[in-house]
Amino acid sequence: MTADGLRAGAAALAVLAVVLAVPVPAALARARWPTRSPGPALACWQAVGLAGGLSLVGAGLTLAVSGQGRSWAGGLAALAGRLPGVGAAGWAGVLFTGTAGLWLAAVTMASAGRVITARHAHRARLEFVAGSWPAPPAPGEEERAGPTRTHARPAGVLRLVDYPVPVAYCLPGLRPRIVVSRGAVTVLSRAELAAVLAHEEAHARGRHDVLIQPFAAWRQAFPFLPAAGQALRSVELLAEMLADDAACRACGPAPLRSALQRLGGEHLALRPQDTRAINDELARRVSRLSEPPRPLPRTAVTMLYLAAATLILLPPTLLVLI
Repeated sequence: MTADGLRAGAAALAVLAVVLAVPVPAALARARWPTRSPGPALACWQAVGLAGGLSLVGAGLTLAVSGQGRSWAGGLAALAGRLPGVGAAGWAGVLFTGTAGLWLAAVTMASAGRVITARHAHRARLEFVAGSWPAPPAPGEEERAGPTRTHARPAGVLRLVDYPVPVAYCLPGLRPRIVVSRGAVTVLSRAELAAVLAHEEAHARGRHDVLIQPFAAWRQAFPFLPAAGQALRSVELLAEMLADDAACRACGPAPLRSALQRLGGEHLALRPQDTRAINDELARRVSRLSEPPRPLPRTAVTMLYLAAATLILLPPTLLVLI
């Protein structure tokens, strides 16, 4: 492979990285089909993010080895011992790859560290103020009002907080906790409460926080990039819709819809700075539960998963070929 061929490959990877960082996320965020099948849509989002990162790093590495006069793999193996002779283009590739790689790694690790620290502190406070729920009934006493038994829940997963505002959320982690306030138990009917718990259990079971975290790190790494914010908001909404679908399969859409309408105002009171975003997300979820969209055909779902896998494999394939 000639130096010109390697530079052309680097340019192709750079173009792919830009396309996956700007127009593709914008188009995917505007598309309507993801709300019909949130699972495949989330897979596509993950593929876009991963392929974009691989293309960015691959472009820099390819430019770095362009002065070696050999294949990409051979040039990369010889790069460490021949840095003084890589030329201007080679040094540009080395500096770009090192800077971009270190920046992405640092932001990702810092973001993950903040999340883990916050969750650890939250869990410690929760264990101090919350109690297990439902509490075991006394001999001869009926089981107190609590979650229905339609789904087996591991002991200690549910936590009840003596707080008057109706709130329910999932605290993710290796040992997830589903937290419910006394206000939620009071305000919600038994069917609504069961639907809310099924929704939060879907978050915990599916580890949706792991799907969202890379996009939170992406927005922190590139706050000036509108597509990064669009991607994070879209992935967060799709994760909520995926959990909504799980709750609907367990309890039906009506209880979850009414529960969202009851809890939405309280969420606004707790997060007044996010009023527009919360209202928009709530309206879209309630509308979707009121008129459930027809899921994508099985063939389309299969094609989307194949497209996501192909996109992830595209940058490494280009590196092998050049």
